[in-house]
Amino acid sequence: MLPALAIKEAEVPALSESVFMPYFRENFMTGVMKSQHGGDIWYARSKTDGGAGAVVIVDGRTEYMAKYSEVLYDLRDSGYTFYIFDHRGQGESSRLLEDPQKGYVKHFDEYVDDLHLFLDTVVNVQNQKRVILLSHSMGGTISILHERKYPGTVSGIILCSPMFSINTSPFPGIVARGLSRFLRFAGFGTRYVPDGGPYDPSNDFEDNDLTDSFARYELNRKRLVENPRLSLGSPTITWLDEAITAIYRIRDDTSPIRVPLLLMVGADDTVVGHTQQKKFCSLQPDCTLVVLAHGKHELLMEKDQVRDIVLQKIKNFLNQ
Repeated sequence: MLPALAIKEAEVPALSESVFMPYFRENFMTGVMKSQHGGDIWYARSKTDGGAGAVVIVDGRTEYMAKYSEVLYDLRDSGYTFYIFDHRGQGESSRLLEDPQKGYVKHFDEYVDDLHLFLDTVVNVQNQKRVILLSHSMGGTISILHERKYPGTVSGIILCSPMFSINTSPFPGIVARGLSRFLRFAGFGTRYVPDGGPYDPSNDFEDNDLTDSFARYELNRKRLVENPRLSLGSPTITWLDEAITAIYRIRDDTSPIRVPLLLMVGADDTVVGHTQQKKFCSLQPDCTLVVLAHGKHELLMEKDQVRDIVLQKIKNFLNQ
């Protein structure tokens, strides 16, 4: 087992407000980018420029900047300038429906275009030595679609549990695809998916499919209870239809991606699985696949024995 790379899980509850968040507040500046598709995109960036280049965190659905304060603290000595932003419709960024709890996007490419505008205007990618995307889940889908649409913009992509498939239980994927398309165009696109609803902070840790780290799960719940404006509920029918369509676009395009890829998946991930992720990596000329035993979906928020390996792989990739 690798030695601990950061604060141990047992110390996370006590040190989140005395170490992680003070580090984030003191070392990052926030700003707002106006999206070409409307709305405000809130972001944060390191106050000090790193000489190695830029790392842009492209996070997953429901996530928000402060959730990554521990990750940013862990990677503080990597020599990179760090950037992170809240996707449209979540976190501090503009919500897109009257009910702010509904996970919604009109077109998935709006996420892609927001990322490209962010890289161009905030990160100033053309003036950076290297630009690495560090993505999670939905962020992985966005990152790969961005590389397809704007090839060569970045120097490499790290994919943590990328959303190249999605658990649509109790419906098989093909049924969910047809049903979501039918319901969307029947006028129900802004409704929650079946059995969906607002974020529920009372959900038990034992029933979660994201992480085996009780401390990190509880820390996220505590932040959302204290700052309910950051919370996001279930996806809408339109979001699901757009997400499934985006996934099939990635599956159908087998052309090679010309930048190095690091793809990490949890062996116990029931949210996005790992079959399609492994297939995708096998088709790329420079893709390193890492399967984490006992890892669930949120590898960057997992127990130490999983998370330490993930952090080490990230640091190795950044130092290439």
